[in-house]
Amino acid sequence: MDPNPRYLAIDLARGIAMLGVALVNVHHYAVGWTMLYALDLAKTPWDVFAEYFVAILFSHRSYPVLAFLFGAGLALQWARLPEATRTPGDLRPRLWALLALGLVHGLLLWPGDVLATYAIVGLVGVGLVRRSGRRVATIAASVLVIATLLYALLGFSAILFSDAPRPWPWPETSSFSADTWRSALAQHPMEYLERGLAQLLVLDMWGWFALGLWAAQTGALPRFVAAPFARKGIVALGVAAFIGGTVVECFAALHGGWDARMYNDIGSGVMTVALVPASLGGLWLWFTLAALLSKRGDAKRGVASLAIATGRAPLTQFFGQSIVFAIVFNKSLIGWHGELGRFAYSMIAIATYILLSGFIRAWLASRHDHGPMEMLWRGLTRLVSSQRVDKYSAESKQS
Repeated sequence: MDPNPRYLAIDLARGIAMLGVALVNVHHYAVGWTMLYALDLAKTPWDVFAEYFVAILFSHRSYPVLAFLFGAGLALQWARLPEATRTPGDLRPRLWALLALGLVHGLLLWPGDVLATYAIVGLVGVGLVRRSGRRVATIAASVLVIATLLYALLGFSAILFSDAPRPWPWPETSSFSADTWRSALAQHPMEYLERGLAQLLVLDMWGWFALGLWAAQTGALPRFVAAPFARKGIVALGVAAFIGGTVVECFAALHGGWDARMYNDIGSGVMTVALVPASLGGLWLWFTLAALLSKRGDAKRGVASLAIATGRAPLTQFFGQSIVFAIVFNKSLIGWHGELGRFAYSMIAIATYILLSGFIRAWLASRHDHGPMEMLWRGLTRLVSSQRVDKYSAESKQS
């Protein structure tokens, strides 16, 4: 592991975001696709605490970090290629391999898979790696501004028509409530289309990807994690976005939140308006916290070391979560689907994260440079790359 605290900070931020992935996703495994913020499972004060803990710190805070770092990773890979011969096509085999893993993951384990989404975003946006930093920054800012305005338009429209007649409810189905494994798998393709690939429509995700690419391309990311409080304007913006987004989301939660989308309630509209500010605040919060923790002398030990390990092997953590949650919550297996409260589900998510992080830490300590799933990803990338070379060789001979 690189001892440089700047790189530890990046691993820490990614590892913390993966904890958020576990805490958010576990509820969708456990109770169908019921959204957060409606307190639909808040049966006890502990359930209420778990609901708001996850909502304030992780919901809409984790995916911007991961999308940002995905873009940053693409830029760093580009920088390692020989400058004289590199082309954006050199990065595509890795993205095609990720797309294959995402499709398998989404169809067999978790219909809310985001890996294929990242792969498609990367395949579309890979050409940005050879653009100037100013051009990429302009694109990132434009996408985020457009996303903010679009979400505000949709949100205020929902608020304006909150007294309109309620349409038919959004169907709440889940493959994990199926009685047999075969019937669960049969539901996955449609759920994957509705819940997984539909994430491509989340416009700000494209913006965070481009912003991360710019931050790594220009060196802004390592400069920030080296001195997170150096620029007061960034600190003020981050604090304002986090606090403002959180306050607005908590207000929306009292009016149904995202769960109210099926009823044209005010909660859904307010939550939509707060989406980008809350995401920006989460991005600032977790990178600042990661930067501070990485400077501590004991960053590689204790709890922080678990997050660092997961940050180095997030794909292994992600697949591991899916396997554990599918076994625990599928009705045809252990079957704890809909039988517990939010606090219990959150504790299961945290325990799963810790166990998987411990496994990853031990795996990396045993002279492995990459996690098991990362090794598979690299293997698939080499396979795609070799096929690409063979194809070009055959075309050259024909010409």
